[in-house]
Amino acid sequence: MKKAGYPPAFSAAVTGVSSTIGGIIPPSIMMIVLANATEISIASLFAAGIIPGLLIGVVIMLINHFFAVKYNFERSDERFSVRRAGKELYRSSFALLIPVVLVGSVMGGIASVVEAGAITAMVALFTGVFVYKTIKWKECSGAFRRAFRNSAMVFIIIAASGPFSWLLTSLGAISDLENWLLSLTGSPIIFIFALILFIFLLGTVMDSAVNIIIVGPVLVDVMAKAGFPEIQAAVVVIVGFLIGSVTPPVGVAFFTSATIAKVRLEEVAVALIPYLIGLFLLLFFIIVIPELTMFLPQIMS
Repeated sequence: MKKAGYPPAFSAAVTGVSSTIGGIIPPSIMMIVLANATEISIASLFAAGIIPGLLIGVVIMLINHFFAVKYNFERSDERFSVRRAGKELYRSSFALLIPVVLVGSVMGGIASVVEAGAITAMVALFTGVFVYKTIKWKECSGAFRRAFRNSAMVFIIIAASGPFSWLLTSLGAISDLENWLLSLTGSPIIFIFALILFIFLLGTVMDSAVNIIIVGPVLVDVMAKAGFPEIQAAVVVIVGFLIGSVTPPVGVAFFTSATIAKVRLEEVAVALIPYLIGLFLLLFFIIVIPELTMFLPQIMS
């Protein structure tokens, strides 16, 4: 984006805030982890995340369009062509089947999450090696090592979260949090704003994966006791923590995008403001309009 002439701070902000979509559009590792911790149906949670994920993309695109018009960003000289779009869609059809296989096998009850992951990995390997021929067998060993390393990181976080959760429970922090939030349910608006504020503050200082493992089940339980469907509560928690990860001053994605773009943190923080306003407004609507998350799961059931 910088080479194409876009402002560095804008490029970092767009890249950082767009990373939130990956955690909500299925397949999502965070959904799988939270579903296992709360015993919510993974297939239902996958379905519940589709509409909010699409809405996040729409919000980001609308804000991008506003800035593109305001600052007259560079446009492509090539006109849109249905024929060219169809040709590119055909070329990418095999790659697009990979997430369809994963999500479809889980939501259709054909395979468990672990089995679906193995099937998807084999489909991806076959597509890269034999269809597109962009992956060489000698490169697979490096990919396997990275996959093992990334999986180990997740397992270490999960293993460490157990003793930490026990410590918080022993100190009474979990019960105090539940009691405080439930004491606000007399006023739904205050409860919603307090919940969003808590998720927002926690998301800025801790990684979203850690938050979902340790605090996520507690917040889902609190929202369920307050009268919200568990599936809706889980989506709210995931979206909230993902937004927190790009929120200054210490959001992980905020720091990462600024570092990669080599831009001052305060410049990226200013560029993020309109996106964060839009996403937090969307989070508010996800809470007050259950149909945004419950429509597809209800159709499935």
